[in-house]
Amino acid sequence: MKGSGPLALEPILVPKPWGGHRLEGLGKPLPDHLPAGTTYGESWEVADLPGDALSASAEGRTLVAGGPHRGKSLRQLIAESGRELLGSAPPTPAGDFPLLVKLLDTAEHLSIQVHPDEGYAARRRGWFAKTESWYVLDAEPGAAIFKGLRAGVTIEDVRAAAGTPGLAGLLRRIPVKRGDFHHLPAGTVHALGAGVTVAEVQTPSDTTFRFYDWTEEYRRPERPLHVEDALGALAAEHRPVPSIPPADGDGGRLLVSTPHYWIREHRLAAADRSALVREPELRILMVIRGSVFIGDENALHTGVPAGGTILIPAAGALQTVVISEEATTLLEIGLATAG
Repeated sequence: MKGSGPLALEPILVPKPWGGHRLEGLGKPLPDHLPAGTTYGESWEVADLPGDALSASAEGRTLVAGGPHRGKSLRQLIAESGRELLGSAPPTPAGDFPLLVKLLDTAEHLSIQVHPDEGYAARRRGWFAKTESWYVLDAEPGAAIFKGLRAGVTIEDVRAAAGTPGLAGLLRRIPVKRGDFHHLPAGTVHALGAGVTVAEVQTPSDTTFRFYDWTEEYRRPERPLHVEDALGALAAEHRPVPSIPPADGDGGRLLVSTPHYWIREHRLAAADRSALVREPELRILMVIRGSVFIGDENALHTGVPAGGTILIPAAGALQTVVISEEATTLLEIGLATAG
């Protein structure tokens, strides 16, 4: 792969009725001349979705921002370089990149929703399974997420409350704070609450089935609900994966390992060198707090501030060096490999 050094991608900003105001502070300047009332809730940092997989964004493929691969999509790089980019991890069956990585910021609650697993998604062309994970970058006092059904709640209870404000009372409400981590396997009913900014790592899907959209609370324009499909995709007996609280002190820890991806958190003091997993595999690095330099033993040529995301091709992974400029929190994201 020509030029196997770090790749920066141009993010895609996605309008959302629930969007907040922190994306600009994370280095995502909003487009000029916005229509009145437009709010942006998502920055797609690493994305490679085909047109038939999109529901909320007009664009689905982030492009390389500079260097010898400037303007190329990840799909193009996979076709050109294959294992030099992905390592031993496979692309999607269609040849696309197998992850979608975002930043989300909320001024209002997101819809109460569920995403399908592979079995349910296979029922219709254009549906794709979705498992996701959230790392909390910031949270206002009293902020919370909704994750899973409360003990004793049945499918019949959910059906009766779908489309009404009463549905929220059937879900587990979990207070959140900076540094929390939440994993949401496919089939988990959930909603990201107001006043929360997260980094989201997920399988490459924009398929969402809504149970309720908080139209009464926020006087939003109505969007379609998908109650029957949401009920079909809901894993009613699924017990939500426990959340992980913030770490104390510096060091690294594995946050989650799934059949699709894994995530490690690195907490670094100033001038620390991050102990990335030493494998010749693709890596995505997200700077949550602080800033780092990324390069190799010969040069640290890429500075990445908070909110920045860098993709490390497999061909350059063993040579990659990451050194913090200040106290820094870094997420290291890898693909589940074929072996």
